[in-house]
Amino acid sequence: MEIKRLPLALTAAFLAAQVLLSACAPCGPAGCAIDQAASSASIPTTVPAAPPPPPVVGDGPWNLTLFHLNDTHTAFLPEPATWRDDHALVGGVVAIQSYLAEQRAAAAPSLTFDAGDLMTGNPISEMEVNGVLGGAWIAMLNTLGIDAGVIGNHDFDQGRPNARALAAASSWPMMALDLYDEHGKLEIPQEPVVIERGGLRVGVIGVTCAGLFDVTADSRVAGLELVDQEPVVRRWIEEIDPETDLIVLITHNGIEGDLELAEHLAGSGLDVIVGGHSHTRTREPRLVGGILVVQAGGHVQNLGRLDLRVEDDRVVEYDGRLISLLAAGRTADAELTALADRYAAEVDAEFGRVLATLSTDWRRDSRGESNVGNWVCDRLMERAGADVALLNSGTLRQNFTAGPVTKLQLNQLMPFGNLLEIFEVVGAELERICLVNARAAESGEHGILQVGGLRYAYTVEGEDVRLLETSIGGQPIDPEHVYTVACPDYVAMKAELYMDMPVPPTRSTGVTITQALVEAVEAVGTANMTIDATTDGRIARR
Repeated sequence: MEIKRLPLALTAAFLAAQVLLSACAPCGPAGCAIDQAASSASIPTTVPAAPPPPPVVGDGPWNLTLFHLNDTHTAFLPEPATWRDDHALVGGVVAIQSYLAEQRAAAAPSLTFDAGDLMTGNPISEMEVNGVLGGAWIAMLNTLGIDAGVIGNHDFDQGRPNARALAAASSWPMMALDLYDEHGKLEIPQEPVVIERGGLRVGVIGVTCAGLFDVTADSRVAGLELVDQEPVVRRWIEEIDPETDLIVLITHNGIEGDLELAEHLAGSGLDVIVGGHSHTRTREPRLVGGILVVQAGGHVQNLGRLDLRVEDDRVVEYDGRLISLLAAGRTADAELTALADRYAAEVDAEFGRVLATLSTDWRRDSRGESNVGNWVCDRLMERAGADVALLNSGTLRQNFTAGPVTKLQLNQLMPFGNLLEIFEVVGAELERICLVNARAAESGEHGILQVGGLRYAYTVEGEDVRLLETSIGGQPIDPEHVYTVACPDYVAMKAELYMDMPVPPTRSTGVTITQALVEAVEAVGTANMTIDATTDGRIARR
């Protein structure tokens, strides 16, 4: 194993910073226990109960291993690894438990962290276990011995009350120290924790997604206040530094946000950032300002491992890697096996039936027209009886290979539970939306809107993006005509981002996007239906 040593200049700077912080930081309690009032007695909370060893007197050295997961997205069953030639099964909760047990047995004293986005990806996120949507996934994760974590943006997909219930039902302290309710109190009532492991005192601070309001439907986070993370983290570092030997920050910012935060927090006393949100696979830790930044990808495909040597209040050596969670031959304990089998049977009974056959692969594209985007938009337009359909590319979460497609796959394609809504817009405004979309394709700032019923072509001259033509139903757009537009409620709520316009008045169809797709397929004849999704030049760059 290759061991990386921190540069002497950095370790010296770390030591100096720790001395200064120790001299001025106020002492106080490290945190409080999470409110378990909303937790369910029916949700298992089996956690390894080995007592910690007695504290070690002195300044080390200590060895510690950090295991980390993020963006698990209810991926409790293994899935084919499409990036491998053999398409071997990878992931699933059985594999997580098996690899964790194996790695812990061979590692130094260890801690396990989760960096958020437990929810959305499999129908079990909509299954209720004693009042908690997603409680089935929490029940399985509670068997893994997770020590601390944060709440992510998708953990609000079922609304604020359910996000709080998820946190309360988890066996580990789940944090969001930058998120406050209408009364100025923490939305998730969990303060930082100090965990002793192998005589080493580890302080753990957690913040949620800095862009929470940008990526979450407004109705699901209404009333919340998100504050700047840096001063929050600094405050808690100062609070817990005197009683810790190592400080870890868990975030759900994405890798770029974490790297920027590490720059700003250099010399603060922070040692490690464990992140999520961007699904980045950091095969080696990123070192910024003396702070190690790691992330494990997503969807239970990898387990992150970070080995640390700590001495005199600082990390002096480290080694990090990702462990591929190949599922073949892996087994779990009886409790987890029973849970996984039970929920797999329930999902299969409801979602396992074949609905249709794909004649070609479904392939997403966030910068241009995609065949699956075209197919979905056309179905939404038909379901709503609209002239046009608009769909944010980011809501399409899976690529699928040609062959049978099940109800489960349609749910995995668009797992967010967004409602299908309709609004009206005049032709001149619709043309302007086309221009905004063309500019988004060129800038790459965010994924474009996939379209149905609408065609447009544009050209780029230097930095100028110019529309060449637009049409609806084969006819040029009439600037004064009022057109009806079908879209997910998320697109309407984020009209400023996607269409550069105020949020329009909408009316709901009363069905979710996924329901609309399933109904469209079932209306044709389920398993006898062949889906031939193609690109047809409805979005053209010339």
